[in-house]
Amino acid sequence: MAADTLTRTVDEIRKLLESRLKIRGRTLEHQLGKVGRRLPRRIKLEAAVVAQADVLRQNPKLARMVDPGRVQKSANRVIAHLRAIDPKAERMTRILRRLAKWSALGIAAFIGAVWYYWSLGQI
Repeated sequence: MAADTLTRTVDEIRKLLESRLKIRGRTLEHQLGKVGRRLPRRIKLEAAVVAQADVLRQNPKLARMVDPGRVQKSANRVIAHLRAIDPKAERMTRILRRLAKWSALGIAAFIGAVWYYWSLGQI
């Protein structure tokens, strides 16, 4: 994989991470460190291959270690997955999960209060 092709691919992945998942960072490695559970493990591993190739290409002797075919396949998989993500659906899922957690805590607190007052004999 040529250096300019790799640079364009890395830039595209970085832009997709920023636009689809709202993950900002100085480099692709930094962004991948912030991803957490928002991407599947396989996609994170594929993105790590691309990030490692980006780091290795900066040193001429280490750049020979990069397998261009594997990097291109990995980059294509990552880009395809990131393009399939809908930012609005991600945001809605995050909001609904937070509301579900709050309502579960509210129900548990209500049950605890009822049990407490029942054990005191006030109900």
